[in-house]
Amino acid sequence: MGFLQAIFLAGTATFAVPVIIHLIFKLRKRRVVFSSLLFIRESVLRETRRLRLRDLILLLLRAATCILIALAFARPYRVGQVLAGGNGEQRQAVVLVLDDSPSMNAQEGGFTRWQLAMQKAAALCEERKPGDRVALIFASDPGRAAVELSGNFGATVSELRRERALTRRGDLTQGLRSGMDLLADAREPVRRVVLIGDQQATQVDRGAWVDVARLAAVATHPVRIEVETPYADAGRAPERLRNIAVTDVRAKSDVWIENQPIRFGVRVENYSDGEAPNLAVRLVVNGKELAKRTLGLGPRGNTEIELEAVFPHAGEAAGYVEVAAHDALPDDDRRYFALRLRDSLAAVVSEDHFREQNTFLDESYFLRVALDPTPRGTDTTPLAGGHEEPSASYVRVLPVEGAKLSAETLKHADLLFLCGLTELPPASLAAVEAAVKNGLGLVIFMGRSEGRIGEAFYNGAFFKDGKGLLPARPGSQYEGNLAEGRYNGLDAFAADHPIFKVFTAPYDAELREVKFLRNYQMNEKDLHAGAPEHPAGKVLATFNDGSPFLVERPFGKGKVLLFPFLPRPNTDTDLPINLNFPALVHQVVRYLAGVEASSSRSLLIGQQIEPADLGLPAETPFRIETPPPQPEKKELTAGQACPVDRPGLYSGAYSEGTLSHNVFWAGNLDPKESDLISEDLAALRALFTSNQTEPSATAEEGVKIGQQSSEELKSQAPDWRYFLLAAVVCLLLEVIVRDFWEG
Repeated sequence: MGFLQAIFLAGTATFAVPVIIHLIFKLRKRRVVFSSLLFIRESVLRETRRLRLRDLILLLLRAATCILIALAFARPYRVGQVLAGGNGEQRQAVVLVLDDSPSMNAQEGGFTRWQLAMQKAAALCEERKPGDRVALIFASDPGRAAVELSGNFGATVSELRRERALTRRGDLTQGLRSGMDLLADAREPVRRVVLIGDQQATQVDRGAWVDVARLAAVATHPVRIEVETPYADAGRAPERLRNIAVTDVRAKSDVWIENQPIRFGVRVENYSDGEAPNLAVRLVVNGKELAKRTLGLGPRGNTEIELEAVFPHAGEAAGYVEVAAHDALPDDDRRYFALRLRDSLAAVVSEDHFREQNTFLDESYFLRVALDPTPRGTDTTPLAGGHEEPSASYVRVLPVEGAKLSAETLKHADLLFLCGLTELPPASLAAVEAAVKNGLGLVIFMGRSEGRIGEAFYNGAFFKDGKGLLPARPGSQYEGNLAEGRYNGLDAFAADHPIFKVFTAPYDAELREVKFLRNYQMNEKDLHAGAPEHPAGKVLATFNDGSPFLVERPFGKGKVLLFPFLPRPNTDTDLPINLNFPALVHQVVRYLAGVEASSSRSLLIGQQIEPADLGLPAETPFRIETPPPQPEKKELTAGQACPVDRPGLYSGAYSEGTLSHNVFWAGNLDPKESDLISEDLAALRALFTSNQTEPSATAEEGVKIGQQSSEELKSQAPDWRYFLLAAVVCLLLEVIVRDFWEG
């Protein structure tokens, strides 16, 4: 036994005080006069023996009280048993960090990883001894403890066995940090954080874990971090389970055209090491299968396919795409989508000047007619606000002179056509560049019915050494002669490209018969010029002489298409009076409208639905119904948010005046959860053991930390309380013996 305040041991000498007092009273004698001693001799002898025994007991009790009080002030502790539990072992504070991400739903050996992890966590709780404490943190909510540090192990086990929906991707690093925070004020000498999970490779952040290990090593009270897997055979090599997943579904256009299909891009991935043949992929809306395709994937392969579905009307559309995989993780075999199909889109058509009369002489006249073949007057339908006249086409055309193009004009546009321009003012050019960077589709028809284009503008501000909007600079101009039989024709084109998919044999014959009398040559090397942030372009079709007929180049989020001719009959080409011209123009429209458009309707678990994104006032009443199996109706306002906590379709409803509106959102798992490969357990453990054993502070700091820890453990020893309690008992016995002793 040791003493924290050994100087107080000198106080044990105070036991001499009652001894001295006892001796003083023993030496003092009094003379008592009695008339006769005959009858008291025997009684005096008996009384003397009784008093001597009582005085001896009082002396011992008083001396013991002095010694016990002195020992209590000296703060005794027992070496090796400072904070031991009832069984003599050191007490432990253990924080269990449990990975409850979707990958833990994977089937393995007849059980899910989650079931095996719960069994291991429960076993760790049952191994705890009286005096230990346990806490529980789930990776899906790493900022707080589901169960605080407590000796009630049953509460922890009950929380483990509670049914949980494993849908939200967890943060294991934050879970480890929260576990260390819980242990910062723990009094137990042994402090442990035990992480139990499948150690999915896409979840492990080695750099962050090394930082956590270093913090655990240099903490005032060092924490031991342990990494476990759900499996009994923890030393086995990582195994790649068979898993096929639909990781992406997106509509390539959000414009509804009667009897025309909406194309969906679907990405399917094989995360296993084996072949995956004959996979049936189907698109389902309202319980009805609208499209189906069978494909095969090689080991760890992936592919992107297209599924086309015809929707009966514009408006809200929602459904899912699923693959019949029969694999280890069924949760990612289905992916939901939600979008709003518009019944029209806005196209701005721009040239230098529009005529008040004889509009058929405008450079863009035949282009405007192809876009919207309605009578004169409806082609000026405003893009936003104001009265909208009916249109026979799903394309609403707004003619705007080049000098009047502005950010406000292009704000509500889906497409921009530049036809026969000679130049653009700097402000208009800047507005166009900004709009295309943000996703606006741009189509350029390069040519003039009279004279030549402004080559200084095209080669300069429009091209900008490959950094501008123009995919390629104009070169020499081809001049044909119909009377002499000299003209260009369409030669090769990318038949698999969305623009030309409808022009396959026998429908390509008429397109190839079109005659081009005048067109600009283009230098294909320009398609590869420019800075890294401007990707290279490509030629989609060529003329008979090998020069480009149509080129494409990305620009920010948008795309630019360039035709090196003017769509005017007699002067340049007879294409505008060919029946295939409207088809070609509308294929361009459908390709650019909505391509690569991001949808706020498709969310991942853990994100939030924001009804305010619909443009509604914040106070608008809004009702959201969550998906099965336990649908729930939530009444809120448009200014509030609703969390997406499980996969499925979330439906919303609100009213504007007398009209009721419905809207959908799709909730899906994070695609990273589909890769079930685990990190090597030995390597992960080495991250913590190596950093916990390596000296990250100086030796002097390490000794100081150890001394501080040792002194605190000694100060927490409870033995002084026992000595003080014994002293109080001695005092009580002294009072009883002194006042109630009868011999």
